[in-house]
Amino acid sequence: MGVLCRSLAGLGGLSLLGMLFGAYLMALAVLSPCPPLVGTPAGLVLVVLSWVLFTGLFSYVKVAASSLLHGGGQRALLAAGVAIQAGSLLGAVAMFPPTSVSHVFRSGKDCVDLCGP
Repeated sequence: MGVLCRSLAGLGGLSLLGMLFGAYLMALAVLSPCPPLVGTPAGLVLVVLSWVLFTGLFSYVKVAASSLLHGGGQRALLAAGVAIQAGSLLGAVAMFPPTSVSHVFRSGKDCVDLCGP
């Protein structure tokens, strides 16, 4: 099965660690199309590892919190589900203006190296 973290401090620490990886990924997105270490093996490993850990940590925290709330019955699990979906909605609403209105994040052009000397 796996190890389930049952302490609030432990889940908070894992959430904080996930937020640090998320902040790093957000910084890379803001600095696109030329973030640090672009085109290097170290940069590639760092990005992939950050995404895996970011997604894995938050998935684990959601599952652990839901497992802890399972003892509270159906109402507790329903409240947790509503809170998770509300968080997804708030995240989508918060990210719409920077991506679609002010165009903070830019894509690189195909077959053109804008990051070279």
